[in-house]
Order: sequence, then C-alpha cells, then structure tokens
Amino acid sequence: MVIRYRLGRPQDACAIGLVARRVTRRWILPEQPASAAPSLLYGMGARIIRRKILAGQRFQLACADDGRVVGVAAMRDDSHLFQFFVSTRLHRLGIARQLWQRTMRDAVRRAGTRRFTLNSSAMAVPVYLHLGFVCSGPPKLSDNGLLTQSMHLDRL
Repeated sequence: MVIRYRLGRPQDACAIGLVARRVTRRWILPEQPASAAPSLLYGMGARIIRRKILAGQRFQLACADDGRVVGVAAMRDDSHLFQFFVSTRLHRLGIARQLWQRTMRDAVRRAGTRRFTLNSSAMAVPVYLHLGFVCSGPPKLSDNGLLTQSMHLDRL
C-alpha cells in the first residue's frame, strides 16, 4: 500500500472525524472516565472539523491508494498539535512519523515555529516520546475528567 500525504480540505471533514473517533474509542476512551467521552468525541464531528479547517487550522492527512483517510495530524496556531491519529491496522508502518514530520515542516515554513505542544493521553505518551517530545510537568485532569499529559518539543 502506498500512502500519500496532503493537506485536508473542508470536504474531508467526515473522513477525518471517522478516523479520529475510531482510534479514540479504541485507544483513548478505555483509560478515561465515561464523563470525558461526549465532549472529546463532539470535537471530532464533521461539522466542528469543517469549521476548524475553514478557520485556518491545518489538518495534514495520510491517505491510502483508494483515497481513504488513514491518518490525521491537526495543528492549531502552527504550534499546538490537537489531533494525531493513525488507523489501528496501520500502526508501526512509519505513517505517524511521516505525518508528524510533514506537519512540523509546514508549521516551521509558515510561522517559523520552534516550540510545539500537545496534550497526550497516557496511551500515546510513548509515541510522542519516540517523536522527540518530552513531558511538561505532571498529568492534568480537566473539568470533564479527561486525564492528559502536557508535552512539548523544542526545535533548535
């Protein structure tokens, strides 16, 4: 399978949401309280994603040969990674690394970004460590009960 990478468009919102919700239900929600699910999944709906794309937030996509979206990396303000998902069946094929490198290069080119941030689920911390991020303090609990680990990556 050949993976192609491209910038997401408003018409990709449904496909982006599908990948994000599937991966979230499989890997993130089992470790979170039930109270965290509704607001987390709401932000992954097509209407919200489309609005974010139209507002200028960047969604980098990994697409299979048939055009199906199999990965997404979404960046806010050219510095904060707020969605990063690869279809479960395609883990460990280097897609996440390629998607991150493309996302990072885009932010550096557009805004000269030197510091990237994100809030990781506990399950994803090893992935982000492998990509060069480090933890920024202790885990945090949001009002809806979502437990996240703040992380950052400084480019020299």
